[in-house]
Amino acid sequence: MKYRALAILSLIFFLGADGSKEAAIQKDLENFQGTWTVESMELNGKAATGERPKKNRLTIRGEDFVFDNGSGGEPGLYKIDPTVDPKTLDIVITKGNDKGKIYLVIYKFEGGKMIQCMELSNKNRPKEFTGKAGSGCALEVWQREKP
Repeated sequence: MKYRALAILSLIFFLGADGSKEAAIQKDLENFQGTWTVESMELNGKAATGERPKKNRLTIRGEDFVFDNGSGGEPGLYKIDPTVDPKTLDIVITKGNDKGKIYLVIYKFEGGKMIQCMELSNKNRPKEFTGKAGSGCALEVWQREKP
């Protein structure tokens, strides 16, 4: 009887923990919603300049996104985990030549901006937010468009 009560309590704790993770995901997912444009990009110490970054537009609805670099949109999914530090984002490509590819990203929100960082080789997930020379990372700062 004692073991049965312990098993039930363990199950309740486990399910409760998973429920709180889902709640954290839903809450943080709200921050992503809308259309975003690039404010700045730094690729391994080099600032992305010119028209190319200015054309980038990212529209997020729920977990679905469309990335448009001015030559058409590429759809995918945002899979986030806000319960780890730094927060993680898997960008899952769902159509086109890169279908099935997953980009390993970290993210945060500061001052109304979305900041994302990924290793350019995409072999590992970054541990810190940097795009400095020698880091091998891209650091992107996105600004939400006003409706």
